[in-house]
Amino acid sequence: MLWTMITSVQNTALKRWKKIKTRKGRKEHQSFLIEGEHLIQEAIRSGAKFVALMVEEQQEKWEMFFSTHQVEAPYYVLSSPIFQSLVETETPQGVMAEIEMHRWEENDLLERGTSTFLLLDEVQDPGNLGTLLRTAQGMGVTGVYLGHGTVDLYNPKVVRATMGAIFHVPIFPRNLDLAIQSMKQKGITIVGTSPHAGQCHFDYSFPDRTAILLGNEGRGVNPDVLAQADVEVQIPMPGNTESLNVSVTGAILMYERVRQSYR
Repeated sequence: MLWTMITSVQNTALKRWKKIKTRKGRKEHQSFLIEGEHLIQEAIRSGAKFVALMVEEQQEKWEMFFSTHQVEAPYYVLSSPIFQSLVETETPQGVMAEIEMHRWEENDLLERGTSTFLLLDEVQDPGNLGTLLRTAQGMGVTGVYLGHGTVDLYNPKVVRATMGAIFHVPIFPRNLDLAIQSMKQKGITIVGTSPHAGQCHFDYSFPDRTAILLGNEGRGVNPDVLAQADVEVQIPMPGNTESLNVSVTGAILMYERVRQSYR
């Protein structure tokens, strides 16, 4: 296993990685950075395409790990100051990687029989998006659609919050109006949420093919988008709080969807 040592801030690969730390750079190179052993293991497990692997100074402890997993990519050893200039976490584990963005096949998913989708309208908090994706993986969601105004999927905080779900859940940045139109044409029911809905989420029988529509942390789903929902449900809150966090709302609805499938 050959390791290339990087000690200069003028190194071409280093300049590329620093560029990828920005949204513009990620879009240009169609890749993103991940940190830590867990995310790297999840990337390997999913069959993600590695562009590069980087470790901090002493590479010996990672040589067996990467030999065992047979990751095919260039390997780099970075001096500590250079490695620290790339990481986002407060307590980095000394390993990171550049991963190629994956493109999922959408049409096959929309043709499935029993399926569950998430439609996210301007979810802007990285932690909320990451948590929703992690929950979506746990609940077996078929695919997630990210509407205009939603936080960048490859924002480092989003990537970390997914805990690896970003590699396993099919995700599509889309215009929600067009996505909803396509789903309705294929017989998928759009379920929106509203505190004024006439029925509670646990009294509604989710159809075999369902898309759950969730909205912005402050204002909820855009009224023009919500108007396209086939049905609206409410989550009862006897404690009289105004609203729930969008990731909590999503988790409650996804779990109810799963619960009904086991009845």
